[in-house]
Amino acid sequence: MPRGDRTGPPGGAGAGGGTGRGGGAGRMGGNRPGVGPGGVCICPECGATASHGAGVPCYDLACPKCGAKMVRE
Repeated sequence: MPRGDRTGPPGGAGAGGGTGRGGGAGRMGGNRPGVGPGGVCICPECGATASHGAGVPCYDLACPKCGAKMVRE
């Protein structure tokens, strides 16, 4: 692929044959562990909420009302 003109090997095989587009949600995208410092933790038992703090996963917090483990909204 000289000078980036997309004239690589036939069939797109070899180094640089990809389109550069991944199928994932990207870094820190979606509702999964590691989504960032903002947001809310919710109790799955009683519905109580608590603000999510940086460095403290929701599943490490106990619900202020019933004591159950919290989950991330």
